[in-house]
Amino acid sequence: MNTGAVLFTLGVFFVAGIVKGLVGIGLPTITLAVTSLVLPLSDTIALIALPTVAANVWQAAVGGQFRKIVRRQWPLILPMMATLFLTMWLVGRHAPQWAFLVLAAVLVIYSTLGLFRIRMKIHADLEKPLAPVIGVISGLVAGLVGVPVVPLMPYMQSLDVKPTELVQSLGVIVTVASLVLTASLIRFGLLDRSHAIVSAVAVVPAIAGMWVGTQIRLRMSIEQFRLAVLWALLLTGLYTFASRLL
Repeated sequence: MNTGAVLFTLGVFFVAGIVKGLVGIGLPTITLAVTSLVLPLSDTIALIALPTVAANVWQAAVGGQFRKIVRRQWPLILPMMATLFLTMWLVGRHAPQWAFLVLAAVLVIYSTLGLFRIRMKIHADLEKPLAPVIGVISGLVAGLVGVPVVPLMPYMQSLDVKPTELVQSLGVIVTVASLVLTASLIRFGLLDRSHAIVSAVAVVPAIAGMWVGTQIRLRMSIEQFRLAVLWALLLTGLYTFASRLL
């Protein structure tokens, strides 16, 4: 990576951190969406490793329901971990070109669900049999594009959980995914010294952005910004589709 690419990437982490500080999600998704337009997807996935871990550890720790969440979500977490590691092992350094289409699909599906406020309701009896399936699919998506947003996010929003438990649950699950992703990147040589240095440095603008986003959140309508973020993700996903298919 040249100096220009590094500076551009650090700037993207700052902006993505602002979004996460405002709405609680979006750091890896926005970073992948923007930087994958100018960098190889394997490089982008390596660079988000450490900032994503740092950003989600706090979210996983706050809420006081860690043990309860682990007991409830382990049928999802364990299959996700195994599938994510296996996908990283199979893909290795050569992420397939169609992985960009998976990324685009993730962005379009997630943003569309958000814009139309589509929230499914899953009956308690279906949670146990569905959890491993959601874990496998989320692990596969995370192994290909670095983020388990779909179907994890819609699934978690469809469960009968309080908002505070939902936020901490997402923090726990995404932290586990981030740790497995980071370990896999190191194990398979994708997070080498140069990428690790940039990823470590990127923690600073990511956390700084989260602080700025939190301060802005206290002074403006989150709903307006939420809509702007969802439209940005949708347009980025559509652009990614067009750039790869045309």
